[in-house]
Amino acid sequence: MNIIWSAKAKISFLIVLDYLNENWTKKEIIQFNLRTQITINAIQKNPGIFPASIKHKEIRKAIVDKNNSFYYKIDFYRQEIHLLTFYDSRQDPKKLNFNK
Repeated sequence: MNIIWSAKAKISFLIVLDYLNENWTKKEIIQFNLRTQITINAIQKNPGIFPASIKHKEIRKAIVDKNNSFYYKIDFYRQEIHLLTFYDSRQDPKKLNFNK
């Protein structure tokens, strides 16, 4: 399946990288990138590997590490996985939205 990054996913991913760059070392940035790619590869092989959201049944939450996750949707018809947004679990969950 093809991976499609939404504009919000790209921006939120870069925000995480900026945070890591300002507060951590290059090692953490590399580990985050690697964990993200491993998680995306796992989803490509088995799109249903992560649980569906309780509120939004069509959206799934993939855990990258203890502080970061991302949300995605599966389009079986087009054989695409749409990355919607990255999310820092230390944020207020009320701020989470899936709009572009």
